[in-house]
Amino acid sequence: ARTRFTNLRHLHHFYRRKMSGAIASTTTSASFFATTTRKVHRSTTSKRGSSPCVVSSSSEEFSPIGEKDDDDVNNNNNNNNVSSSRRAAIVSGFSAVLAVSASTSPAAFAADKDEEKKKKVVAVPYTPYVPQSESSEEMLEVAKQLKDAGARLYGAFWCENCNKQKETLGKEAMEMIEYVECFPDGVYQNAPDGRADVTKPAEFCGPYSESWPMWVLPSPSTPETPEIGVQGKVLKAKELKKLVKEAGGEKVDLVKYFTTLEVK
Repeated sequence: ARTRFTNLRHLHHFYRRKMSGAIASTTTSASFFATTTRKVHRSTTSKRGSSPCVVSSSSEEFSPIGEKDDDDVNNNNNNNNVSSSRRAAIVSGFSAVLAVSASTSPAAFAADKDEEKKKKVVAVPYTPYVPQSESSEEMLEVAKQLKDAGARLYGAFWCENCNKQKETLGKEAMEMIEYVECFPDGVYQNAPDGRADVTKPAEFCGPYSESWPMWVLPSPSTPETPEIGVQGKVLKAKELKKLVKEAGGEKVDLVKYFTTLEVK
């Protein structure tokens, strides 16, 4: 009986040692597995942006894929909501682009411009331009020649080149020129005081309203063209002399004209 008790005690100690070793081995394996998994998680997260497990930053615990907690579910729901919002925003933006494209078609754009033009308010009263420059002796002579030739100068008070032509002639020479104002009543459109619209030249400027300033001289030497003229240019003394000669039927030596300062 004593021997049997001793053997049982030895057997008990043997199993205790076995069990202790097994538990220690299991603990070591679990610790190694947890450490390895955390390393894999960190490496994969830093390189690929995804991991085979979810690690808690506070306790360093991990859980395999597929075992999601409430925070993960909430995060996924939030991500789904954000994705849905983005999709809705993209669809809305695309629809807006289509609407803008449809509204900015050539026909719609032209219609909008016409409507805007109709609503535009213009109220520019007629204000004659008075040149400030003094006329040179040459310009006074040219003005006399233009007057004798029956020259007329057509223009508009708001035309910048017309005013430059007047300054080129000078105030004394302009007093001898027959100047025709094509907007003697000003320019008006949708005027606040309700006056009639004036957006076109006067009737007497009808055939002389393509471009200003416009010089027109009778040309008796050419019955097929009773008048000659120059439009849209600011003419100097040399060019005005040439125009007078051409209207009178005189030939101008073009070589001399382009190589000398004046035509005598």
